[in-house]
Amino acid sequence: MKLDRWEGSATGGLSFAMKHHSCTLIGATVVVLLVVVAILGSSCQRPPADQPSMVQGPLIVFNAGALTAPLADLLREFVRCHPRVVPQQESSGSLDAVRKIAELGKPCDILAVADYELLPSLILPEHADWYFLFARNQMVLMYTPRSKFASEINSANWFEILMRPEVQCGYSDPDADPAGYRTLLHWQLAENYYHRPGLYEQLKSTVPAKNIRPKSVELVALLESGELDYIYGYRSIAEQNNLLFITFPPEIDLSDIKKANLYATATVEVAGKRPGERLKIKGTPILFGLTILKSAPHKYSAEVFVELMLSPEGQAIMKRNYLTVLSPPLANDVTKLTARLRDKFAPIDGAIEEAPKKR
Repeated sequence: MKLDRWEGSATGGLSFAMKHHSCTLIGATVVVLLVVVAILGSSCQRPPADQPSMVQGPLIVFNAGALTAPLADLLREFVRCHPRVVPQQESSGSLDAVRKIAELGKPCDILAVADYELLPSLILPEHADWYFLFARNQMVLMYTPRSKFASEINSANWFEILMRPEVQCGYSDPDADPAGYRTLLHWQLAENYYHRPGLYEQLKSTVPAKNIRPKSVELVALLESGELDYIYGYRSIAEQNNLLFITFPPEIDLSDIKKANLYATATVEVAGKRPGERLKIKGTPILFGLTILKSAPHKYSAEVFVELMLSPEGQAIMKRNYLTVLSPPLANDVTKLTARLRDKFAPIDGAIEEAPKKR
């Protein structure tokens, strides 16, 4: 009857139509809002109902310089999901990050390095039970349009350009940063690949000590200012900074998991755990690794962060930072992972061509 009354007059009919239209708009708006909330919240890992307050306080992350940008973005997303978390991110060369834990005993929840082999060599089993690999990369030679001979250099003549006396090239400290010792490994592989005896020593002699810096990412500023013409580092760093770069054949760029045995023919030595000690490093594919420390003061928050990192949203964040994500990520020992993480990984065994280990 009420409906008949609304329909009984022209003005009443208009009023009903407007109310009906208004309700439709409100309903549609609610649906849109629910969809937006669902999308924005999809990456947020919720703690169990009996542990609602465990994801809070500090989250201490030590990471390689090459992982600064992607992990900063992941931490921002983590705080959006868990506003009571206060991230403490420390970026350094991977070897320096490892030494903060193994030698200095600094508290840390998450350790992320640019060479996963540092974890079984220097961190396990004393400081961690497990680790996983989550991304690949490749060595490149970065430059700018202002670099000397920028219009001439290419993938075939790069070493000839670098050996010209007026060219300034830089790389990171091999004792602190994997990108540094990978530059040396790359030069050794190049000597054999191009059949140029002595090329390794020739290239090494062209780089003065002042052009060797603790982290490869620090070299970017020197390149952009014109102080350096060319720098070595990872492709992800070049793309994050919109730099020009030369790529190399996979036989020498350390990018191909299937070429691990070839890469292992190159070796360098870096500073070990104690003064005067030297650690032999064999060439391996560039694979980034992460672990949660046994002594992590905020272990539960660290596990929830790893869940976010491995979620579709977390992987999208890493891809936006030009990392080549491993899917699924590879764990050294799936049985040692906690129940909430275990089903997210595949075992490393068989996924990487066997190569002699570092000693």
